[in-house]
Amino acid sequence: MGRRKLQLQRIEDKSRCQVTFSKRRSGLIKKARELSVLCDVDLALIIFSSRGRLYEFCSADSLAGILERYQSRIAEEAVASGAPKAEAT
Repeated sequence: MGRRKLQLQRIEDKSRCQVTFSKRRSGLIKKARELSVLCDVDLALIIFSSRGRLYEFCSADSLAGILERYQSRIAEEAVASGAPKAEAT
């Protein structure tokens, strides 16, 4: 017998919402770490909380390095497809 499908909806209780966010954030970071180790991939995870706090995980030496690789890949794909290059801020 499987689990019942839960209806996803915003948690209105601020305290309960913060506890859920903290637990799920930890689980997401754990899964990201596992994926990077098991599959030998470079991975970056960036999370902004509802309070504006930044949480990040990077499997490589630097988050900036992964972001630079991402931006250059996007630029290459834009050139290949003929789309105008978006400017980085």
